Amino acid sequence: MTQTRITETTVVAADGMPGRHEVFAAGSFTSKRIERIVQIAAAVGSLIVGLQAFFAALGSTDAGVWHVPFAIAIFTTLFAFIISCTTGRHLRLTAISFVAVYTLVVAAWPWVTDHASNPGYTQPWIWYVTNIATMAAVLVMPLPWQIAFTIGLPVLFFGARMLQVDFAQDYWASNAFDLSFGLCLGAILLILIRTMRATGRAVDEARGTALAEYTQAAAAEAAESERISMAALMHDSVMAALISATRATTDRERALTVVMAEEALTGLADAESDERIALGRPISARVIAADLANAARDYGIDLTIAQPLDEEVPGHVARALTLAATQAIANAVQHADGVGLDVVVSATATSCAVRVSDAGGGIDFTSIPADRLGIRASIYARMAAVGGTTEITSEPGKTVIDMRWRR
Repeated sequence: MTQTRITETTVVAADGMPGRHEVFAAGSFTSKRIERIVQIAAAVGSLIVGLQAFFAALGSTDAGVWHVPFAIAIFTTLFAFIISCTTGRHLRLTAISFVAVYTLVVAAWPWVTDHASNPGYTQPWIWYVTNIATMAAVLVMPLPWQIAFTIGLPVLFFGARMLQVDFAQDYWASNAFDLSFGLCLGAILLILIRTMRATGRAVDEARGTALAEYTQAAAAEAAESERISMAALMHDSVMAALISATRATTDRERALTVVMAEEALTGLADAESDERIALGRPISARVIAADLANAARDYGIDLTIAQPLDEEVPGHVARALTLAATQAIANAVQHADGVGLDVVVSATATSCAVRVSDAGGGIDFTSIPADRLGIRASIYARMAAVGGTTEITSEPGKTVIDMRWRR
């Protein structure tokens, strides 16, 4: 039994493909800034109106013994809401807390106050924070709840105020005016905030679309530029090989001509278009495994390849591994009838490897004519071009081709 072992290790700089472009996500740049503007404006407005309500509450006795607990509950949650708007932290929690406390205080208001026969027209201090509560709801709640609180809180205050005066006819007009004012101001705040947010989203979407189109155009231009450069290079390489072949007269010149021809054929083979490679995108090792399974299926072999780790490798490296391994599969099918064909794809954060093995009669390298470039150009040259290595171990009954790449 004879064993032939050929190992070739070549290190070639392979930092990436020319024309490779980074793609930066547009994100929500404008929306986030508009949201912060809205929050800061809400904090400033709430502070001004809140101070007005606070000074009004200092001299109020409407709620009797409940005045102090009500004031503490309202102004504590209002202060927390203002701090959250200023810092951008825990806004949802403080806003919902303030809205809930305000709703409960207003609902309890007519039941703890004195039902005076002539309480006067002056609104109680809780009136001043009604639209702060509606604004808090608009900032953090879904649209149905925004609408519900924008309408519901002024209506709730109107009902509480009318209960306080036992629905006396003299106070319908004044309280209806307060109701309409609260509804109008709340609607304006709702529309204004939603319009600003919609504008921010529209700007972000337009920016993202423009950036994506620019990235695609830049990638297409880079790919086209590389194709032109490759075409020019291959033209020169092929012409140089042909000219050298016509002028070769010695064994050394003929050997040099063969090398030049190998390089030209390798370049032509690698010039096949691939959109993912043209765009310079990293490719998962799982995609390599899927491509090799499809390639085997094209040769009439139903091959199952175990899923490797979902690690990404540079696009040009993935393509070289796929093409080289596809050639190895084709050789196994052609020369060993696919007997015992097995493909293993493995990957780590720093490497990727493909092993193709079969149980055929082995490879007799001494019988391969010098002008046959299948293994040399399609496997060795491809792997060498991306800084990879190729190792072939062959004996009767077993052939193993290992193709490896490391960062």
